Amino acid sequence: MRVFQPVDPEDVESGAYIFSARKFLVTAGDGTRVNTTAVSNGGVGQMWGKRVVFICVRENRYTKELIEASGEFSLSFLDNNEYRGAIKYLEAVSGRDEDKLKGARLNICYHESVPFIEESSNVIICKVLYRKAIGTDGFVDETICDEFYKGDNRHIIYVGEIIKVLVR
Repeated sequence: MRVFQPVDPEDVESGAYIFSARKFLVTAGDGTRVNTTAVSNGGVGQMWGKRVVFICVRENRYTKELIEASGEFSLSFLDNNEYRGAIKYLEAVSGRDEDKLKGARLNICYHESVPFIEESSNVIICKVLYRKAIGTDGFVDETICDEFYKGDNRHIIYVGEIIKVLVR
């Protein structure tokens, strides 16, 4: 009989696939405008025979509008300690009101037409395959709904095909 050893999931995550316990940036543009938002909900897997990511972006985010307009987005992974101030700034202001990338002192690069954050250590370039608003009727554990969805600002879940992974 083979013996299995328990492993902490964090021990098998590496590179661009580390999502747990840290924030990452979702960036999108429509050809004239670019915006990014800090998120902490997402993952990587396989669906429909494709390598995919799934991310959750709040309905009221400006970045959501740009994802909808372009059908593409990037995930940029920064050192959360080194860029703590930039991440807090990105969470506090809206790109509708100001150039928050400039305010956060971050720079934009492009892979083909998809913007990403230059200061990143890892980037995942994605094409939207699926999107759906997360409804309250789907929760088996209603305490999650009570904790995270008290108002009307729900998440949109996006499934994005991984087009390219960029690593420094």
